[in-house]
Amino acid sequence: MPALALLAFLKAMMQETDHSPIGNDRAITTKSILFGLLGILFTAGLAGFHDGRITSNPPMIGMHMPVAAYFYFMLVALGWNLVCSRTLPALVLTPKELMVVMGLTLMGCFAPTSGLCRYFQRQLMLPWYYLSTGGKTEWEKLGILNYLPSRLFPEPAPFVKDGVLQLHDRVYRGFFMGLAYGKQTIGLTGVPWGAWVHPLLYWGPLVLFMSLCVMSLSLLVHRQWAHHEQLSYPVAQVATSFLARKSGKGVPDLFRTRLFWWGFAPVIVLYLLEYLHLWFPATVPGIQAIFPNLKSWSVPFASKLPVITKAPGWWSLNGQALYFSVVGLAYFVSTEISLTMGLSSILLTGVGIWFFMVTGTPLGGNDIATARGGAYIGYALILIYTGRAYYVATLKMALRFSRPAEASESVAVMAARLTFLSFAGFVAVLTLMGLDWLIALNYGLLLMLLFLVFTRIICETGIPFMQPGWFPGVLLVSVFGPAAVGPGPLVFVYYLGTILCQDPRECLMPYAATAIKIADDAKARISRIFWVLVGGMVAAMVIAFVATTWSMYDFGGISPADTWASQGVPKICFDDAARQIADLKENGRLDVSASLAGVAKLRLFSPDPAAMGYLVAGLGAVVAFSLLRFRFKWFPLHPVLFLVWGTYPAQGCWSSFLVGWAVKQLVVRFGGGRVYQNLKPLFVGLIAGELIAAGTSIAFEIVYYLVTGQPPNKGFSILPA
Repeated sequence: MPALALLAFLKAMMQETDHSPIGNDRAITTKSILFGLLGILFTAGLAGFHDGRITSNPPMIGMHMPVAAYFYFMLVALGWNLVCSRTLPALVLTPKELMVVMGLTLMGCFAPTSGLCRYFQRQLMLPWYYLSTGGKTEWEKLGILNYLPSRLFPEPAPFVKDGVLQLHDRVYRGFFMGLAYGKQTIGLTGVPWGAWVHPLLYWGPLVLFMSLCVMSLSLLVHRQWAHHEQLSYPVAQVATSFLARKSGKGVPDLFRTRLFWWGFAPVIVLYLLEYLHLWFPATVPGIQAIFPNLKSWSVPFASKLPVITKAPGWWSLNGQALYFSVVGLAYFVSTEISLTMGLSSILLTGVGIWFFMVTGTPLGGNDIATARGGAYIGYALILIYTGRAYYVATLKMALRFSRPAEASESVAVMAARLTFLSFAGFVAVLTLMGLDWLIALNYGLLLMLLFLVFTRIICETGIPFMQPGWFPGVLLVSVFGPAAVGPGPLVFVYYLGTILCQDPRECLMPYAATAIKIADDAKARISRIFWVLVGGMVAAMVIAFVATTWSMYDFGGISPADTWASQGVPKICFDDAARQIADLKENGRLDVSASLAGVAKLRLFSPDPAAMGYLVAGLGAVVAFSLLRFRFKWFPLHPVLFLVWGTYPAQGCWSSFLVGWAVKQLVVRFGGGRVYQNLKPLFVGLIAGELIAAGTSIAFEIVYYLVTGQPPNKGFSILPA
């Protein structure tokens, strides 16, 4: 039924667009919708199976410049259009149609793995497995899982009888170990879908409201970011470069540019040699054998300067891999951004050494994460301040329900209303699920703040792989105090973080922001494109849920290939909650904390002093750097420093950003702006080379698995994800 409703909706959209006076330059056509749905089916339907069963290195998606999406898009833009331009010109996809294909394919990248389904099904099932094994007696003693309503779990929900946890064999134990026997698969009909209907009545609307909220929020801020502040959107620039072509030509202009191939060919050849080396190590030499210092470098800083080991993330200075895609993306961003990203780990190491020398204790990773949460809050305030005129005007029109004078204002007003309505729906569903309304409201605000600033980082820096490294629930407990939050809400918000924002390396909002920017650059009607993207998002969630649930019931949710998702995440949030509740019980505050609700909780307001210190430090650092940039044009560093330092992606990519910064500086200094613009295809070629190399290896591994029935076990480390 959801699929039929979606198809009816898309058909109505196409029929409406067919009456447009634009002529043959339409974006939403039968061709673009079909190729877009095929892209969703490819990404959302296959990514979870590939990463969980075949190999997760490289992942099909894994970042905000997803391999599968760009690989598919380049195949369509180059392969399909090249063939059809010579045989069936009527089937050639126009640049605007390609824009729709890319946008829909990006919508398929959110749900199948780390963005949602890598954790969602496991978090509903596997905590009961670890409780049943008896390895977590603290959970049982404190009744940690009892704080979560049974209606949130597949039916029949687990219960205790005669002191023994009762689990349904097929629904739960079948999920743990898998239902398939030998080489026989269970098929879609073998999954106990009925058990999931009731919990999905809660989780489905929650995820849908969250997704609609972040998509409408990305549409709301688009005009301010793209037109008023002129953000570079490097990831969108790369995608847009594959669209433009001269009239009558089937192949995009980029593929007719020699500079593109000068960047593409060396990279694809090097990685092809490396991949062949994995399969034939005795015959084909790898990159390290041909160019020992090209792919990675290593400097033994720790042995020369032992105090460096007291700094967080010091290991990233010992050795680095060079990512051509990051070097290429750094070419498209502003100088202060690429320099700041390049110096992030070096500066953090310096601060860590200084902190240790002053205090005698190392700067902890949790401390940096709390400071980073404060930095996100500070940067959100800066974004609101710089765009205050636009946001206030839009808010007034949205609340007055007056008719906007311009089409762009109409889009912003629609986005503002959708943002408010979907956020209200998100908070309402959380309260229906059993979370106190005050905690639900504050948790929702922090979650949307995280997504907003996280998206800004992607759009401003172009870093393809990013993680925030802090959680709204943990920050909320630190600010309010465990007693003010209460034992039930505390368990709930810790648990929610593992489902909604455990690993936003595949966050929906940056995908939506990129798709909207591509549509804007293509001069398409953003309001119509937005609703097509919403339809694609719904289709992607349905496809991803069905495909991933079947895969886990078939092969087992406890995956030896993904120990973090199946063994780490299902336990860590409840371990942390158990420690907090044990402290409340020991201090005699558990009962009174559990008895309070709503505003009455503020009577027990007791923020963690140390956490508040780090949070204020992060917020203050961002505000200070922003003021310096507002006051002094020469100030070389950007406040994004405090949003990314200490994160694993920034620690893995800093040297590539530094190389990209140096190359851009040399080009601009000795060649000027014209040479800088002319050389862009070269750096797009570098990026495309890595993406095509990764995509080719993924395609080969899928074919290998289908033919042999066995994963190739040839992990190809190629991209920062």
